[in-house]
Formats: sequence, C-alpha cells, structure tokens
Amino acid sequence: MTPASASSWADLHLRALYERAAPDRILRVRSTDVPTPRVHLIRTAGANLGLIAASVPREVAEAIERLVAAEPVLEPGEWERTPPRCSEGVRALLAPSAAEYRGPAFAFPTVLPSMAPPSGFTIEVLEDARGVVTAPLVAWIAEAKPGEQPLVVAQDASGRVVAVCHAARRSDAAAEAGLEVDPSVRRAGLGVAVTAAWAAAVRAGGREPLYSTSWENEASRGVARRLGLLLRGEDWHLD
Repeated sequence: MTPASASSWADLHLRALYERAAPDRILRVRSTDVPTPRVHLIRTAGANLGLIAASVPREVAEAIERLVAAEPVLEPGEWERTPPRCSEGVRALLAPSAAEYRGPAFAFPTVLPSMAPPSGFTIEVLEDARGVVTAPLVAWIAEAKPGEQPLVVAQDASGRVVAVCHAARRSDAAAEAGLEVDPSVRRAGLGVAVTAAWAAAVRAGGREPLYSTSWENEASRGVARRLGLLLRGEDWHLD
C-alpha cells in the first residue's frame, strides 16, 4: 500500500468515525453515545494521521500535534507490540489516567467473501427490526436507529435473532461494522456469516465497509482472519 493510498484509507476511516470541526479537529463521534476521544492517532504503513478534539485548548493541541508529527512510521507487524512513542507525552499533557484504546483496523477485500450460516440458522437483512424476538445481548436492535442500517441478523430455528452486524458508525462514503453475537451461540460461525452479509449490503448501498477492533479481542480478530480482511492501520486514542 502506497503512502497516498494509506492516507486515503485512513481519512475514509476517520470520516466514518467522527464529525469534524476542522480537518484535524474532532467535533463528536458519529452514531453512538460513547465519549469523544481527545486524541486519535492512526498508524499506517505509509503515514501517521492524527486528530485532536475541538474541546482541547489550543496550546495543548499544538503541543500534541508536535508529538504526533514526530511519531515514526512503523511496519504493520510492529504495531501490536510497539505502543506509540508519543503516548506518554500526550498523557502528560491531558491526564495520566486517560482511558487508552489500541487496536487493528481493516479494509474488506475487493471481492467480498460469501459465508453460509451454520446449519439451523438463517441470515437476513432487516429493513425494520420492530417486533423481532431477540436473544438478550442483541435485544437493542428492536429499537435500532436508521443510522445503524443495514442490520444483518442471524436467526435460529425458532426465528429468534441471536447475532447482528450493523453500521456502528458511518459517513456518506463508509460504514464501520458493529458485531454482536449472543453467548449461547458463539463459536458457531455466526459472526463471520453476518459480517460477510453486512459488508455486501453496505457495498450494495454505495458505501465502503470497514472493520476495527481491539488487540485484546481475540474473537473479533478471528472474524477478521476468517473473512480475509486487510490490515490497514492501528487506531490509538485517549478519551
């Protein structure tokens, strides 16, 4: 991946995650109630790209920008085992106790995989989730917002929804996958099946599907491996 293509992917990813007050300033997180991070750095094989929350005072933001600009560009194999060099300096400028997130971010291949659901389950794209019967973990989809479409669900033989992949965040150009599988059916291959179908639905709707997770989430990383997703970068942010 060239520096230009790495930068284009990183910008696509960040635009799906955040509304911006300026090209390098985060206004708020899209389509979710989670806190807006004060700093977000994406490391790619070609370049690093950082955003700072608009709420961060100007002098502090400028100091963070200098630290981020000095961050070395690493190869993908080094990201997981090598925390950003700027992390301690940024923490000192914000708060030593700031919550940290790190994890891989992926693109879907040009030719999307097709994954059949395991025996006894069906996959469906829901236009309206009202009135569906759900397992406890995915009960929220009965009140899903329009911005979370497309909703792709797996249903068991009784018609109960037990897994869902949805648009956790999205822009006009891309959507980030949000995947949940009820514990009663985990390790059956449902996460892979609903995510593959979701990616196809996103592409059919004119957006590019994206996928990201934390380094510690082995189950989610397993889904990425089985789907043949392409590792494009590492997200690092402080809330």
